[in-house]
Amino acid sequence: MKLEVLGVGNAFTAIHNNTSFLITGQKRILVDGPQGLFRILRQRGLGPGDIDAVIVTHIHGDHVSGLETLLLWKRGIQGVRTPLFTSRQAYKELEEKFFPSFAVGFEPDLMGTQTRPFDSYVEFFELEEDALNPILLGPSVEIRHNWHPTPTLGLKVHMGKFSVGISGDTCYRPALLKQLHQRGILSASTYEKLSGDWLWSADVIYHEADKSRTGPHTSEYDLLQLPESVRRRIRLVHVPDDVQDWQLEPAQEGEQVIVEEDSLKLELPD
Repeated sequence: MKLEVLGVGNAFTAIHNNTSFLITGQKRILVDGPQGLFRILRQRGLGPGDIDAVIVTHIHGDHVSGLETLLLWKRGIQGVRTPLFTSRQAYKELEEKFFPSFAVGFEPDLMGTQTRPFDSYVEFFELEEDALNPILLGPSVEIRHNWHPTPTLGLKVHMGKFSVGISGDTCYRPALLKQLHQRGILSASTYEKLSGDWLWSADVIYHEADKSRTGPHTSEYDLLQLPESVRRRIRLVHVPDDVQDWQLEPAQEGEQVIVEEDSLKLELPD
């Protein structure tokens, strides 16, 4: 089984693909569907018919802009619903805010329009917190709920005896998280997952990063305060184009985390 980095850019990137991943085993599972998705897949020698399921972290456009075309292609060309894995909160956002833009289509005779339900395009599988959620015949996934303006997931992908952490969009700022917990905004469980070892225990960690120490995303400064044993497992994603002087290692598009029985290998592109 392997996990491949499809994109490393943030929402405003002009030179990278938006941050997304592909998990390949017996099935191919896409993690988020950014804009230009079909082009991104073609870069890897794949097409929409090769995707068996999608995990969605949240509704923001740089994570789901390409999901619309994938769902339309799957239903209209392949004639199937797409298995969609996310939390119930994120699914509600997708159904009520994302889907209406393409819910209305022509009737078969093109003489009028009809509105289709979201579940005519997707088969929803809820990712539950504090559970090991199986994804088809592939990995199992744990989730946490991030501190972000819309319901957003962080993921821990279990592949055999190893795990890969994906932070998702999140404002990891220990002092802020502590204040949110003290004020009752974050539960003890959520606070622990956002500030403790939940993500840091993964064998490889893909974490979003920015240089700003006051913005809505994670600052590299705060990641640099982590123990060296954690820092060396972090690969930066969701990064801005105009930063070159990262102290932590940025991920590369096309790199792969490969799990074979009792070994894990990080393979970088040529």
